[in-house]
Amino acid sequence: MHGEIINLLAERCRVVSNNTRETLPREEVLRRTESADALMVFMPDRVDELFLKSCPRLKIISGALKGYDNFDVVACTRHNVWFTIVPGLLTVPTAELAMGLLISLARRMPGGDHIIRVGRLWTRFEKKLLLTLPAK
Repeated sequence: MHGEIINLLAERCRVVSNNTRETLPREEVLRRTESADALMVFMPDRVDELFLKSCPRLKIISGALKGYDNFDVVACTRHNVWFTIVPGLLTVPTAELAMGLLISLARRMPGGDHIIRVGRLWTRFEKKLLLTLPAK
């Protein structure tokens, strides 16, 4: 999470966060959350019956993700734990990435990138091929 969000939350509660870019091992997540009231999860995380039994104080799990395949919602309900997700979280960024990739392919950017990275000069044919869209 971004630092300003952690600071905002820290004004109201004790925040235990992962300050690395790596996913914590499940055992470490369980150790850090055994007395937690709330938990924010991401795609690599997994919540199941065993996890919920290990965190008896847990009241809400908030998922910064679109789907919930690796989260047992039925077990959360059984343990009276709310589980929330953000269904449209990645819709716009995914569409933007897809459009960028389409433009890259249409403009033949991967080929031009390769020529530049290997450090050779472009032939007249490659300049024309890589920098123009075919007319239809």
